[in-house]
Amino acid sequence: MFKKNFLAISLWILFGSLTGLIVSSFYGKTEIYIPFYHDISNVLERTSPSVVNIWTIKKWKGWQEQSNKFGYKKWRQVVKTGFFPNGSGVVIQENLIVTNFHVIRDAFNQNQELLIENHRGETEVAQILGFDLEADIAVLGVIKSLSLKPFKIRKNIDEIDVGESVIAIGNPQGLGQSFSKGIISAINRTFKDKKGNFIQTDASINPGNSGGALIDNRGRLLGMINFIESTSGGNQGLNFAIPVDTVIEVFNSITKE
Repeated sequence: MFKKNFLAISLWILFGSLTGLIVSSFYGKTEIYIPFYHDISNVLERTSPSVVNIWTIKKWKGWQEQSNKFGYKKWRQVVKTGFFPNGSGVVIQENLIVTNFHVIRDAFNQNQELLIENHRGETEVAQILGFDLEADIAVLGVIKSLSLKPFKIRKNIDEIDVGESVIAIGNPQGLGQSFSKGIISAINRTFKDKKGNFIQTDASINPGNSGGALIDNRGRLLGMINFIESTSGGNQGLNFAIPVDTVIEVFNSITKE
């Protein structure tokens, strides 16, 4: 009798533990690897709501052909409005996004309106809450609530290894959210003209990826894509990201001011 009760209790404990593990994993509360949950297609689906496209609403004067009711045509100067891709952003907290300052520099200097687009194609206006020029990091706040999901942060960032698989998420060339896979090529890269150290990756990155996410194969944020080294202007496999601990440090300093 005792053995039967012990076995039943043990099975219930095991079942409860597994259920709790799976549920906590779906909410990003566990570091344990679960094969079906951490399949790459699953990872991409879960992280899509955590990366946004950033657009600038620009106005300019241009010529437009017009005609009156008598059919007489003439050219008249009018104010035109258009949307231009700037780059990408990473969701850190609800309706709070980090990106590179250089992504929104022109919008800041020219007082242009910024538009955030989520993975569903929904858009909302955002405002600049603050920035760190040296770190090339800016924080944006979405004015009205948008369907966004904060990233799970890689806690042991100091333990990342060269050769580790990574995925870059961003808006290259304004085409829309895209994914590219690669490895960590080097860590702690430094440059004379840039502050801090960088993660180097060969994951394909092009103009428009700036401000996007570099994640590990479990969907945890490793860093924010910052720049590429290229002689052609496109991807040549020399791509660099700001480590997530630096991103969070700057984010906290801006949002707590």
